[in-house]
Amino acid sequence: MHTVLIDVSALDAEAWRQAVAAGTLARLGRALRSHRPCARQPGDAQAQAAWLSPAECWMRRALGLDEPEMQAPEQQAPWGALAAAAAGLPVDGCAWALAWPVHLLLGRDSLRLHDPAQLRLDADDAQQLLDAVQPLLHEQQWRIHVLHPGRWLLGHDSLRDVRTADPSRAIGHNAASWMPGGDAAAPWRRLLTEMQMVWMQHPVNERRNRQGLPEVNAVWLHGCGVLPMRPANPFVLDAAQAQQWAQGSCAWLAALGEALAAMPASRHPHPLHVLRPQLGDGQTADAACAELDEQAAGLLRRALGEHAAVRVVLAGARGWADVELRRPRAWHWWGDAAARELLGSL
Repeated sequence: MHTVLIDVSALDAEAWRQAVAAGTLARLGRALRSHRPCARQPGDAQAQAAWLSPAECWMRRALGLDEPEMQAPEQQAPWGALAAAAAGLPVDGCAWALAWPVHLLLGRDSLRLHDPAQLRLDADDAQQLLDAVQPLLHEQQWRIHVLHPGRWLLGHDSLRDVRTADPSRAIGHNAASWMPGGDAAAPWRRLLTEMQMVWMQHPVNERRNRQGLPEVNAVWLHGCGVLPMRPANPFVLDAAQAQQWAQGSCAWLAALGEALAAMPASRHPHPLHVLRPQLGDGQTADAACAELDEQAAGLLRRALGEHAAVRVVLAGARGWADVELRRPRAWHWWGDAAARELLGSL
């Protein structure tokens, strides 16, 4: 059985509901006529302000991180520890976090985050910036590992209880609301302030300013925590899918794709496909929904051509719904209202 995760959390909840009401997702709605509910995280307006997106909450559950023996605290997913394990780093009892070098712009009354994927930081510049702050990291016993020039891993015991949000959720909003707070994050905030001072007039940033590129003046953390046990990977990802994740705008998903590939497989792994609306290059929400509708309908049609049933997970800004989908029958027309209600509830 294939699993298809349709994550629309990047869209404003009201824009999504309008697209559903306008029939922009008509093909996906027809495909969902004969769905059978399996599990659900009910839609909740407060979920839009939660540290983990509904898609992350579902993935946490799918990997077994909700199980008591995994001990993952609520609103925390140890994506960093999973990535560290995949990179061959020590993870037993060690707290890790995904870390992205970023540009934060301080406005009159808000803090704005530049899209990390657009930073265009090369390996040489990343290494120079890291070399400059290595004395700070060593002195305070922080561990760092470079996965890619634009994505690192940070390890420190204080990260085991820190809750953070994926950087993609802060873009276009006041980033200050999404930065880690509380006593648990105090060591990180002190380190970040010291790193910012070191980088303020660093030659790399001076050169980037001359080239019209945003300077690297902060690091964004997400996926903090400890991984007491290493879960099995229930999914199969082909190379094209993993590459698509790596190039996408969803930071935690890009890192998780590499981690999943290095995890031991479960007894019955099955293909996982992830679809997200693309909003780059001035794409409107309505156009992104129309493109998503075409992609989802085509993918579900192909999957149902190979299997009698497909698992579909719909994740929005407020909640997620896990349903089983069987080959549609034209006379299931009465399922239209239920499908629209399902899509509108995300």
